[in-house]
Amino acid sequence: MPEFHSVVKEFNNLIEKYEFKLPKKLWYDNVVILSKNIEDIFYCYVIARVFKHDGSLQTDFWIGPLNRPDDGLVNLSANINIRIGYTQKLDETFFISCEKKIINLLEGGCASKLVVSAKEELKNPSFRNIRYEVYTNYMLPSFQLLADKFGEKKKTLSSKKELEEIIPSLLKDVPEEMSSFFKKLGDKATIEKIWELCYLYSL
Repeated sequence: MPEFHSVVKEFNNLIEKYEFKLPKKLWYDNVVILSKNIEDIFYCYVIARVFKHDGSLQTDFWIGPLNRPDDGLVNLSANINIRIGYTQKLDETFFISCEKKIINLLEGGCASKLVVSAKEELKNPSFRNIRYEVYTNYMLPSFQLLADKFGEKKKTLSSKKELEEIIPSLLKDVPEEMSSFFKKLGDKATIEKIWELCYLYSL
């Protein structure tokens, strides 16, 4: 386990009291992610990182529709970010302080309020870019097909190996436009992108 991953213990209150999940399969060597379902397909994410080039520490709090929690979140306007903290100094209490701030936000109803804005952005985006079109026309509908099919057995969706068999057959029955998009994307990338959503949902 990468050394940085040990910082997850600094977020123990979020895990134990607020039931945040640990999507470890999506972590990077220098990034730890916590996730929590708020309502329907809307989640909040905590992304804690150390920058490799200078050792700076940073924590972000995101609210938005189900999506891989990484730097790509910024490209979809339905994802709303709050910078919790950043420091260039060696501070052993930094992530503890970040957790405290996040808890204050949660207790103040921040997550539920921001979900309202995230819903409106997903429905009527401020920035209608390629990421929005791909997410709403292809990725989210594909995930929802699987969620509908395996809703009562959603742990099945955490297994990429099982989805490698399920997804190709499922996509045979989708509209031509969606089918054409995934053919261009390729089987490997298609499975990877859809699995990321399914994995987060399964936790």
